[in-house]
Amino acid sequence: MKEHVPDRQGIAFVALFILGNSIIYGLAWRAGRDLWLSFLVATGLSFPLILLYSRLHSLMHGQVFSEGMESLFGKWPSRIIALLYSGYAWRLGSYVVSDVTNFIQAVSLRDTPQFATALGFVLLVLWAVKEGAETLARWSSVMIVVVGFVLVFTLLLATGQVDLDEFLPVMYDGFGPVLLGALQIMDFPFLETILVVGSIGALSRQKASYTVFLTGFVLAAFFLMLVASFSLAVLGTEKYTTSYYPIFMATARIDVAEFLTRLELVVGVIFALGGFLKMAVCLLAACKGLAHTLGFSDYRFLATPLVLSVIPGARWLVKSSMEIERSATKVFGISDVLFQVVLPICLWIVAEIRISRHSED
Repeated sequence: MKEHVPDRQGIAFVALFILGNSIIYGLAWRAGRDLWLSFLVATGLSFPLILLYSRLHSLMHGQVFSEGMESLFGKWPSRIIALLYSGYAWRLGSYVVSDVTNFIQAVSLRDTPQFATALGFVLLVLWAVKEGAETLARWSSVMIVVVGFVLVFTLLLATGQVDLDEFLPVMYDGFGPVLLGALQIMDFPFLETILVVGSIGALSRQKASYTVFLTGFVLAAFFLMLVASFSLAVLGTEKYTTSYYPIFMATARIDVAEFLTRLELVVGVIFALGGFLKMAVCLLAACKGLAHTLGFSDYRFLATPLVLSVIPGARWLVKSSMEIERSATKVFGISDVLFQVVLPICLWIVAEIRISRHSED
């Protein structure tokens, strides 16, 4: 069944995917007080790659990633590519499950087994995966408004806690930490957008890929920079760089006339919404990729075993909160460079060559 996603919904889909499970972590902590510079550098460095992802999606003429790869590269090469990205998407989905369950246990349900929390989320994700990208895009178009309003409202309430002197002096430690922070943000979450190419289908216009991917990316980058800068200005550089969940700690300090308090719960809800979408998109891409690899046109019968398998996968890949934080704030792992940078560039070059040769014929 061919899916069609309007531009506005596609933008929300991309933006909420990038926000996903990243909003609670201390992004660009290596840059310290210059984290806002890291966000600007990361946005500039990521922009050409997001443009490349847009071009790859545009070349598929409304097909999903795996089907588009077959039309561009042939049957067996496309199946190998689909299998590789299916494994990458499944692994990332397992990490998101681990992020969500560990966060919930750490800040709220301490005595609840992570398996119970994971099962509840995964069953909801299973329904979403079977419904497909159209349903997720419609849901995203509503939730992105809610998330944006709540974030802005919460930040405005905390303006009295903000200390702008925390950002001074600028680049006191040089450009090195800024670059490390930028590479960290590119790895997680900016360039994970490659998985959206593998999950979203046809858009309303042939050239809409550029509008959807670039606008959604810039919108998410702005919100993440705003949240990270707010957290640092409230907590201070030292606490921001040493906390697991700095935005959660920063919003906990909000107290308006002893009436509006405990607003960190709002951050938890936003994280759960974003984590749900990211988990669903990762597993949707994994199911579609695996179905294409096995030669099936419909992916839905693979959804149940593949989605449920992320529960043991999460426990297998990540053993503690420290490992989760380390994986979320690392600077470009080898596999991430392969799937986010090397393979997309290679695929784009080969696709452009083959298309140019075909047009000449």
